[in-house]
Amino acid sequence: MKQDIAAKKSHKKHLLGFLLLLAPILLIGCGGGPKHMIQQEQRPQIKAKSDKAVLVIARTTSVGFAVTIENYLDGKLIGQTKGKCYFITEVAPGQHYVTAHAENWAVARINFEAGKIYFLNQGIFMGIWMARTGFSVMSAEETLKQIAESGTDYYVYNNQKPGEDMSADDFKGVKEDFEKEVKEDPGRHKDTLEYKGVSKI
Repeated sequence: MKQDIAAKKSHKKHLLGFLLLLAPILLIGCGGGPKHMIQQEQRPQIKAKSDKAVLVIARTTSVGFAVTIENYLDGKLIGQTKGKCYFITEVAPGQHYVTAHAENWAVARINFEAGKIYFLNQGIFMGIWMARTGFSVMSAEETLKQIAESGTDYYVYNNQKPGEDMSADDFKGVKEDFEKEVKEDPGRHKDTLEYKGVSKI
């Protein structure tokens, strides 16, 4: 009897150890770093532009550090992230879809205004086969605090080594799925749909 109990305890320990080893592997997925980005030591001042909107996408956690997530604006690749990094891109005024691809597609539809800065946090979560992602609004203060932390990298998109944009069919499907979600559950994307950005920080 004592041997049976000891064997069960040993089995549970081995199972727990296996699951702890498996979790980071699932989050790492097919990572390899943002190959279409260039790390920059000098960080620009984040400030509004009179004729454009400015979008800052920040991944503030080291969870799933090596997982690379592609980010698009209306289907065009604008940057990639890994754990603890951020990038900045200029956006023409008007309504645009910001999308990110991991195991899932994450979408934020924002009405960008010239002279405004928009901060999006890129979350990362456990998926079935690899990591999943999602967008949430961040305050300017919290973003600046997070990106100032040691170990957070600043990247720019490498126009000399660009990545692939979304296909027209993929972009159409992602938009349709998003609009269906908004119609069925208006509160689900409320924070990004109503996001007004900030004019100065």
